[in-house]
Amino acid sequence: MGQVKQFDPAERLDLAVDAFWQNGFDGSAMQALCKAMGLFPGSLYGTYGDKRQLFLQAVERYMATVSADAMRTLGQDGSGLAALRQYFDGLIDGIIDGKRRWGCLVTNTIVELAQREPAVAAMVDQHLSRLEAGLAGAIDRARRTGEIPPDTPLDTAGFLVCVVQGLNVLAKTKPSRQRIERVVATALETLGKRS
Repeated sequence: MGQVKQFDPAERLDLAVDAFWQNGFDGSAMQALCKAMGLFPGSLYGTYGDKRQLFLQAVERYMATVSADAMRTLGQDGSGLAALRQYFDGLIDGIIDGKRRWGCLVTNTIVELAQREPAVAAMVDQHLSRLEAGLAGAIDRARRTGEIPPDTPLDTAGFLVCVVQGLNVLAKTKPSRQRIERVVATALETLGKRS
């Protein structure tokens, strides 16, 4: 009969999320991951597998928590434009005062691994599609309620995904709040312009 785990695997996985988020896949040695997670190597390998398996689980956990919060914000009932503003306000706050100062784990993963890891590329593609759908839903609500012109293209959501990804990369340069707010204001202004 195996030993009962003396730790919560989900809590320790959250610590791995932070380690990978801050240092990337290549920048996170197994010894450093063990230290960050407070686990001996045998416990880490026995619970999560090798570094690659741990990383994939960490990215999935990130998408199920951090990214899910963003999707809830975009999908809330009511004003589509208010949902977009709230989403971008949260992004800005995270970049200035939160863990987003490390960028976004998904964006960082795209830059670091998507070209060489097909499984990772599939995960991040799914994430970006979900984000685009969430943004498109908010744009559609804003169109239907007259907050923005009814002919605003729904594929403006793809442009906003690019803005989000750009902000996530820019976050690593420690930009000022004013700089990021100007970028977001310009992006949201495009919703009010007719094609």
